[in-house]
Amino acid sequence: LDTAAAVRSTASPAQFEIWRSQIRTALSIPTPLPPLKPVTFGNFSPMPGVVVHRVTYGTEFGMRIPALVYTPEPTQGKLPAVVVVAGHGGDKTTWYSVYTGMLFAKAGGVVLTYDPIGEGERNADRRSDARAHDAVIPGSDAAVRTGGLMITDILQAVSYLRTLPNVDADRIAVAGYSMGSLQSALAAAVDPRIKTLILSGGANLDGNGGSWDTENKPM
Repeated sequence: LDTAAAVRSTASPAQFEIWRSQIRTALSIPTPLPPLKPVTFGNFSPMPGVVVHRVTYGTEFGMRIPALVYTPEPTQGKLPAVVVVAGHGGDKTTWYSVYTGMLFAKAGGVVLTYDPIGEGERNADRRSDARAHDAVIPGSDAAVRTGGLMITDILQAVSYLRTLPNVDADRIAVAGYSMGSLQSALAAAVDPRIKTLILSGGANLDGNGGSWDTENKPM
């Protein structure tokens, strides 16, 4: 981001809003966000005390995001919630997504895992680890717009969780792994509704040639 001089003091709320707007514009993240229009497709219990709800909700260009929402059973009061953002090739059924959902829900939280673009139910062949989002798409801004769509997916997950009656809207975290940690960091930068950020498994947040480029997933 362009600043007139070195940053030597805490930025003002107005400056943060300017930076958020710049990031949204650069990545074509829509304002306002697309309508959710959520649909539920039943539920199941993977372990005692945990119920998983199959849902979809909307994002840009009329696309739907398939997700699994893990909840403790029974539920009492407003609960903290976590969005799990999978790494490169991961989806809502990847092992760490599943175990994060079950264990955090067993501990008393709500967990949402979802299929990124090109993975799982968002893949024509329903493939996991498809990496279909790596395909070269014509257009000089295609890669940036794809990245913006991935970040919008995270923001839509936060929006969906805030609609649930058992979720505390002021206690929503995002946990990202590997490539998902980079997406999560950018999502949290533009959306103050994300109260806690958990980054795991690396991501290049300090630019090309930065310290993280010389280490193997130091985060």
